[in-house]
Amino acid sequence: MSDQNIILSPDKHEIYFSQKPCEALAVCKALCCRKWDINLAYHEYAQGSYEAEAFCVLDKKPCLKKTKVCPQKSFRLKKNPDGSCWYLDKQNRCKIYVSRPIVCRNFSCDKGFTIEPVCSVAKEQLEEAEICSFEGGLELKAKYLFHPCLRLKKIKKTRNSQQLVFNDISSCKAKVVTLIGLTHFSNAKQAAYFLKQFNAKNTIGTVLKKMSGQMTRQEVVNAALYLIDEKVLVGVF
Repeated sequence: MSDQNIILSPDKHEIYFSQKPCEALAVCKALCCRKWDINLAYHEYAQGSYEAEAFCVLDKKPCLKKTKVCPQKSFRLKKNPDGSCWYLDKQNRCKIYVSRPIVCRNFSCDKGFTIEPVCSVAKEQLEEAEICSFEGGLELKAKYLFHPCLRLKKIKKTRNSQQLVFNDISSCKAKVVTLIGLTHFSNAKQAAYFLKQFNAKNTIGTVLKKMSGQMTRQEVVNAALYLIDEKVLVGVF
């Protein structure tokens, strides 16, 4: 399939420009300025020449924290309500082309774009989908490490669950893990003791023995499975 400006290759999920990229704007609608964040280098953000904002790379939301050093903080150009770049005009051309950011200068679409196919699941298929659950238990010889960047802050209790709230020293956001079902820990002190057992040296079998008398075997297993799934406990292989 082709026209004056583009060549489509459906079998390869690719699109190629048959002329210079800027001559294909009527077709692509400046796709490169619409579909993702346009990141700035720190010095570009700090100089204040662009309409820009700091954001968290974990959830892509604006970051309002004043922390100067954070491995999760990045910077991007602001966007219009439709998600396009702040500096994209109604003719799909860049208003600051001469002074555009480094990422824009280094970008080229001369070789085309890859088009990702979009698949949707019918509602009836979704309802009939099997829910998989882990039934094999934990390998007693397995060893885990309590994530070194996490610090247990507190426990919140609800009617049918508990929430463990962790401070994450690698991020400005707290990590919250919900343990559904029975009460796993009687207090934060017990939870901290439980987590301390996962030191990359103790096996699951050893942890079960150390927690005997404080928690039932099933409570230990259930809590460990939740925390492994949430990457609070990291497997050592």
